[in-house]
Amino acid sequence: MVAAARSREARALVADAADAQRTARTLLDTEQHLVTEIRGLADAHRRRLLDERLHQADIARLRDTADGRLRLGPLQAAGFRTVGDLIARRQQLHQYPGMGSASVAQIEAAIESLAETVEADTVLRPDPDRRSPEDTHLLLSLHRLAVFRRRARPVLGRAGELHDAVAGRIDGARRANNRWRSLFRGRQGRQADAAELAALEADLRSPRLETARTRVQAAATALAAEPTAKQLWQKYKADAATFLTLLAEVTGRRTGERGPADHLSADDAVRIDELRLDTSLLISTLRGYQSFGARFMVVQRRVILGDEMGLGKTVETLAAMCHLAAQGERHFLVVCPPSLAGNWMHEIKRHCRLTPRLLYGGDLAKNTAAWRAQGGIGVASYTALDRLDLKDVTVAMAAFDEAHYIKNPETRRTKQSRRLIDRVERVALLTGTPLENRVSEFAALTEHVNADVAQQAAAAPSAEAFRQAIAPAYLRRNQSDVLAELPARIENVLPVTLAPTEAAAYRKAVWEGHFMTMRRATFGDPAKTSTKLDQIREIAGEALAEGHKVVVFSYFRDVLTAVAAALGARAHGPLTGSTPPLQRQQVIDKFTAGKRPAVLVSQIEVGGVGLNLQTASVVILVEPQWKPSTEEQAIARCHRMGQVRPVQVFRLIAEDTVDTSMRELVAGKAAIFDEYARRSAFKDANAQAVDTSDGDSTRASAERQIIEQERARLRQSGDG
Repeated sequence: MVAAARSREARALVADAADAQRTARTLLDTEQHLVTEIRGLADAHRRRLLDERLHQADIARLRDTADGRLRLGPLQAAGFRTVGDLIARRQQLHQYPGMGSASVAQIEAAIESLAETVEADTVLRPDPDRRSPEDTHLLLSLHRLAVFRRRARPVLGRAGELHDAVAGRIDGARRANNRWRSLFRGRQGRQADAAELAALEADLRSPRLETARTRVQAAATALAAEPTAKQLWQKYKADAATFLTLLAEVTGRRTGERGPADHLSADDAVRIDELRLDTSLLISTLRGYQSFGARFMVVQRRVILGDEMGLGKTVETLAAMCHLAAQGERHFLVVCPPSLAGNWMHEIKRHCRLTPRLLYGGDLAKNTAAWRAQGGIGVASYTALDRLDLKDVTVAMAAFDEAHYIKNPETRRTKQSRRLIDRVERVALLTGTPLENRVSEFAALTEHVNADVAQQAAAAPSAEAFRQAIAPAYLRRNQSDVLAELPARIENVLPVTLAPTEAAAYRKAVWEGHFMTMRRATFGDPAKTSTKLDQIREIAGEALAEGHKVVVFSYFRDVLTAVAAALGARAHGPLTGSTPPLQRQQVIDKFTAGKRPAVLVSQIEVGGVGLNLQTASVVILVEPQWKPSTEEQAIARCHRMGQVRPVQVFRLIAEDTVDTSMRELVAGKAAIFDEYARRSAFKDANAQAVDTSDGDSTRASAERQIIEQERARLRQSGDG
């Protein structure tokens, strides 16, 4: 009876060991299986998309691939309209008048050439508005891979150890537990098998393998828990960047790995390329260009990261910090405007395993003490730098977000920031708009991180020489360089004709010289008709009915109040400069996490900076702003990595008003940015020639000029 009980225990042990081995083996094979599956799904899906686009293409497009020399007239006369028509009846083309073998061969070559062009332009991006079964299957595989990397990758070493421990002993243990097989083993063989059984039992009960089994099983359970199709699409809309980054990595279709960083010296490029970035403390998956950006920061040490808004400067910075932390560094610092502190705390928790510490506000002393003692990423505001105790703390890396805040060397926050910059080994100035109003501002930022580079760049005799000089300290990639899958941005300028009461209020404001009243004349009296408000209701109503989320930006708080009241329960906010940072983040989190269409109403200087709003695909700009960067940043909150829908931008422009004059001014400033900062080029000699400073005196002068222009227009129209 004792022997029978022992036999049952042995059988249970062997079965348990075999189960553990299978689970470990499955875990070890999962990633390669998922990668193979995703590649197959993506290739098949891309072929379907290519086929659809080719079949829908007008046959006239074939002329572009053959320099206009194709004979298409006979085919068009015969009823051929699309390339799909030609493909479907390819074998019969020679039967039509005038279509000899040479003409048919030219058409076939043109189709192949067009197919290559279309394939290069075909972007695989699951469409949340169609939700095809193919897209759903692809998303599920990508979700499994994301879960695997987050939950299973960290325990693969333990899984391999568990698998090998069982694999080395389970055959002998099975024989020891099998009466008939033991008969042919002889005494020594049976003793060896019994020893294997005992050793297997001892191994499985050892603390190390028990821990390994627990972690492996937990990872396997996490992989087995799959979302429903509805939940899957919600996850995709909330965090498309993760899905699309994995898709780009697995399929190998990465564009712009570096972006335009070709002006780096050969030595610098080699050092950056050879650095093996340690991402063990990073939760998110990096795109190729993001990995390059992180390595650029680590290797070059003191830099300006000027990537266009929406490309992920935050995760690049955190990747650099995680690499340094994995090498033993402990203290890191992020300095940002107070309004962005909550967003940084959220992003640190989301993207990496380093501990965020809020180093300003009521708990400054407590949090600073914890940061000093335990390390992590401290998040401080520019205004709190003078109260930050850094004595005896070695900050491995400091990042300054919205670094154009410290472009003026005379301001207090710039001086405080500079003192910190001078004592930290690695510094990253983060800004998507290194030049806002005057070219010389770029020189000021460069001087913060590398005075020698700034001096050499200032002396450069040409734009090409400048780009060569600035390359060691400045890296900028534009969306067009690196995000092939980013949906279109569709600009809509909507002229608004003032109602009679609004026109009267506007004329009164012009003659009285009230510039701000002129800018919001259509919202002067919420009780009366508001033409712009009617437009906002119409745009938002249609967008909500189609399932889209909307963001409405305005400079004026009373305008935002009127918009929020008009939209009722569908509106979140308004967010203004007086909204506490914590409450601001809560409003945004509720808006982005909500499953139903909604509208976020925000002051443009608040919601347009440093926040992630890519769940919204409709942007309404109520009035023009003084700076082009203000409008661009606001739009880029939605049109950024992770966006899965085309972004519709609606600019409301009141006809024959200050709106037109301000829009012309914005266009002029945008041209300056495109000419200099986007190309990473400036010359001190040109600074005054392109000076469009928004200083108080300059803005006041521009306001007076616009008022006089409007008065002159009113006189000409008979309203003088």
